Amino acid sequence: MKKIIIYYFSGTGNTWWLATGLQAQLKLKGHSVDCYSIETLAIEDLTQQAAAADHIILGFPVYGSTAPGPMLDFINLFPDSHTTQGISIFATQALASGDTAYEIGLKFIRKGYDLKQTRHFRMMNNLHLPKFRFYKPKNDARVDKLLEQNRPLVSKFAAAISADCTHIIGNNPLGHLLGNLQRKHIDRLIASASKELKTDASRCTLCGTCQRICPTGNIELSGDSVRFYDQCALCLRCYSQCPTAAILLGEGSEDEKKFPRYKGPGKDFNVDLLIQKK
Repeated sequence: MKKIIIYYFSGTGNTWWLATGLQAQLKLKGHSVDCYSIETLAIEDLTQQAAAADHIILGFPVYGSTAPGPMLDFINLFPDSHTTQGISIFATQALASGDTAYEIGLKFIRKGYDLKQTRHFRMMNNLHLPKFRFYKPKNDARVDKLLEQNRPLVSKFAAAISADCTHIIGNNPLGHLLGNLQRKHIDRLIASASKELKTDASRCTLCGTCQRICPTGNIELSGDSVRFYDQCALCLRCYSQCPTAAILLGEGSEDEKKFPRYKGPGKDFNVDLLIQKK
């Protein structure tokens, strides 16, 4: 039996679904498995937990063939390994991710960890904005279909981790080419899109949900308005979870038919699961 810890960042729920599903599969195989949203941890917790684990798993959504800002900050603070602990990296993607998981895995190799597995899982897209028109998010049976397609893949991933099998994807010329191309543009995309954050005053009820669920503290209720600062990670959580769709990201995004908000992976998802300490 291994002592395994899963750390994940999830903006709108997809990575949460994979992380908790993976935890369940690994427990069925007899392992002791803890699963944490990185938003709920203090640094002292991380240091003690990581040192006591036999195997560590990291999960996050793909952001232009890298990890989102909060996860990159978390990785920078992650302690070095002095015992060659095994580590697995998985990422959730809308379509193509290049070498994302392997690229992040390299950071842990440099910290002394033994990279055992990298894996990408296709989930429902959540990014469809006036200046970035990808395919529209769905909140219907198509989400459930993707979840069902991923269940056996999660089981296989758990089996590889349990058996200590090395399985690395993304470490190939095509993966590196796509990854390098996407990483060149992601910072500019985030900076450009986040500057367009605003609220529709006619819809906003000043309920405070956006401020409460923002992972970077980028949102503040100020009097009868909402203020956005310059720390947006473009996780789309506020945009997706605003109960009145009052958060806007670009001219025209008030039209929910053209720019639907993704509500998460299935009926069991609740955004509070990402921010509540256990």
